[in-house]
Amino acid sequence: MTAASSAARTGGTTSTRALALLVAVLLDALIWIIADPVAGIDLRIPDGPGSTTTSELVLPAVIISVAVISLAGWGLLALLERLTARARTVWTAVASAVVLLSLVGPLLAEGLTAGNRVTLVCLHLAVGAVLIPAYRKNARRA
Repeated sequence: MTAASSAARTGGTTSTRALALLVAVLLDALIWIIADPVAGIDLRIPDGPGSTTTSELVLPAVIISVAVISLAGWGLLALLERLTARARTVWTAVASAVVLLSLVGPLLAEGLTAGNRVTLVCLHLAVGAVLIPAYRKNARRA
């Protein structure tokens, strides 16, 4: 790979991943807006594992948490790309496992309404549906 093609790949990878991060944040914000103020679902999250109490889920918390998890995923993929030729495969497995594990809370928590559960699951799945294919797009292949 020449220096020019390496620079082009890096620039394309960065802009693809940055756009995916932005889309994931905006999509989850849209889901929150549709569920909370439009549909009137009182969005709540469990206060912790095994907790029977919940706290309100506010839009800034959604935006910040999606941005942080998106950056963490990006950082992990970048690290794996430096460490292994199988970065794409390893990262996809880890990202998929994180999405699946993230569903445990909304599905098993006590004190959530059905609408709340569905919305939380949609929030989690939307992030995975955007980030996994987009981050994989230019990742180093096995």
